[in-house]
Amino acid sequence: MPKTLIENHTSLEEENKKKKKRFIWFWLILIILAGIAGGTFFYYHRAEHTSKSQVVSGDFLPKKKDARDMTDAELGKYAQKAVDDSKFELEINPSSIINYDTQSGYIGIKNPKTNAYPINVTFFTQNRKKIYSSGAIEPGQEVTNGKLTEKIQRGKYEIRARFDIYDNKTREKRGQQFAIVNMIVQ
Repeated sequence: MPKTLIENHTSLEEENKKKKKRFIWFWLILIILAGIAGGTFFYYHRAEHTSKSQVVSGDFLPKKKDARDMTDAELGKYAQKAVDDSKFELEINPSSIINYDTQSGYIGIKNPKTNAYPINVTFFTQNRKKIYSSGAIEPGQEVTNGKLTEKIQRGKYEIRARFDIYDNKTREKRGQQFAIVNMIVQ
């Protein structure tokens, strides 16, 4: 008996579904095989190259070439220079005499040649009011006279002197020291 149009259409649909399934399976298997082949090639190719070459990671100290051991005298000289460069000697007269009318007078500050760093000295009253700043004083320089930046009345004062110590190359502040000065304004 001949197939009807509906039956014929149904069998064509089933046949198309089977073809689609075969097509999908074919490409899926092909992709899996290609992945296996590529992975195998990569694995063996990588293993072949890594076994023949040396891998160096990190940065290692090279072998000794031009270096030599320092003598005891050289070590001592080097250590002494480091100590000399790090020391700082304060030199300020413990008393200062200022003229009331001119607000200037004797201020005895020295930056000895033995110091390695320039300094700036600032005077403060007991209530932390800034009354004097020396400006840069290089090693081997001194300030004998100065003028106060703020007027103060006659009398005796205990002044706090702050020594700001600066790097002689970068000009950046390295530290500070303090001293007390007895100031007489007359």
